[in-house]
Amino acid sequence: MWTNSCEEKKMAEGEEADLSEKLSGLLEEIKSVMESRKTRIDELRSEIEQIEQQNSDLETTIADILSSFDDN
Repeated sequence: MWTNSCEEKKMAEGEEADLSEKLSGLLEEIKSVMESRKTRIDELRSEIEQIEQQNSDLETTIADILSSFDDN
């Protein structure tokens, strides 16, 4: 009975270590995914700012063209 209890304890410790390793691996993977997403979000924000600036420039150009028609 003592041997069985020791074996069970060793198995439980082994399973615990295995689960700890899996959890650690999953946490690293989640961290990597979150960092990738943060980078992508920053890229998209930059892209949005660039598009907004282009829209603003385009609005100014259109307003200038329309005002030149009013002057004639």
